[in-house]
Amino acid sequence: MPDPVPRRFAGRLLAWYGKHRRDLPWRRTSDPWAIWVSEVMLQQTRVAAVTAAYERFLQRFPRPADLADADDDTLLGAWRGLGYYRRARLLRDGARAVVERHGGQVPTDPEQLGALPGIGRYTRGAVASIAFSHPEPAVDGNVERVLARHRGVASAVKSGTGARRIRELAMELLAEGHPGDVNQALMELGATVCTPRRPVCAECPVAGDCVARRDGTTAQLPVLPPRVAAVKVATCVALIPWRGAQILGVRVAAGAINAGQVDLPGPGPLVACDGPEELAAELEARGLRCTVGGALGRVQHGITNHRITVCAFAGASPAVRPRPPWIAARPDDPDTPWTTIARKVFATVGLTAEERSP
Repeated sequence: MPDPVPRRFAGRLLAWYGKHRRDLPWRRTSDPWAIWVSEVMLQQTRVAAVTAAYERFLQRFPRPADLADADDDTLLGAWRGLGYYRRARLLRDGARAVVERHGGQVPTDPEQLGALPGIGRYTRGAVASIAFSHPEPAVDGNVERVLARHRGVASAVKSGTGARRIRELAMELLAEGHPGDVNQALMELGATVCTPRRPVCAECPVAGDCVARRDGTTAQLPVLPPRVAAVKVATCVALIPWRGAQILGVRVAAGAINAGQVDLPGPGPLVACDGPEELAAELEARGLRCTVGGALGRVQHGITNHRITVCAFAGASPAVRPRPPWIAARPDDPDTPWTTIARKVFATVGLTAEERSP
C-alpha cells in the first residue's frame, strides 16, 4: 500500500497556501528570468528588503541579455541594499551564459539550468518547478525545518544522510502534482508558521500528524550544525568632504570583502581601528594625508559571523584630489556602489534618509 502521508500532507498544504500565501511580486509571474532573480535575491536576505530591490532590478534588467551587458558599477548599484554582492556577479555570469549558450532564453531543461554559472541545486529546483512545473525539489532552510519536524528526521539535515532524507520527503510531495506550488507552500509554511522559534502549531495545516508536535521535539528539530561563535570587531572610517556635496571614498580591491564597491576611507570592515590617530595613520599609509577629528556617529553591521561596530570620524578635505583608487561621489548618487556600511554612516549623520543602523 502506498504511504498516505504525502497525499494528505500535499492536499492540506496546498489548500492552506491558496488561502494564506503572501502577495509577493515574484509570485505574480511565470517568467523564469524574474523567478531566477527573486530566488537569488532571497538567499540570506529578508523578504522586506528584497521587494523594492527586485522590482527596481527587473526594470533595469528585464532580460538576461540586459544584465549580461552591465558593468560592475551598474550591477552593484542595482543590487544596493541586498548585501552578499557576490550573488550579483554570479547572476550576471549566469545571464551571460544564457546569452552565449541559449540565445538569451532561460533553458527549460533542469540539467541545462543546473549547468549555468551561479545556479546551485536549490535555485535549479526553484526555477524548474515554479517556471516550468518540473518535479524538482527546492530545499532551503524553511523546507528542511518543516519536513524534519513533520516526519521526525533525527539526522543532521546538513549531513549526507539527513539531506538525502529531506530530498526524498520533498520528492514524495512533488509526486502528488503542482510542484511549483508545493515548493513555494513549503517555504511559506516554514517562513510564517513553522518558524525556528515559537512555531505556531495551532495554525499549521499539517500539525495533526506532525511527529515533532506529537513528541514535543519542535525545539530540537531540525538538527543543525553548531553555531559559529560571533566575532566582535570595532573599526573606524573617515567622512571626508570634497568640493561641496561629494564625499571621498575608495574603490575596494579585487579579492577583498565588498570588492568593486566604494567604501569610506578606513582599514576595512574586519580590521580593528582604535580612534582618530590610528585612522589618520592608516589613511596616510594608503596615500591619503588628512587630519581626522571628532566622532560623528556609530553604526552596527554584520558580515558572516562578525559583529562590527563602525565609528565614523570627521576628516578634513585634502589639498589635492587623491588619485585612484580614491574617488569622490555624492552619498545619494545611485550610480556609485557605496558599501552598506558607507550608506549606514551617511544615514546616521543625516546625509541620506536610507539604511539607518539599528
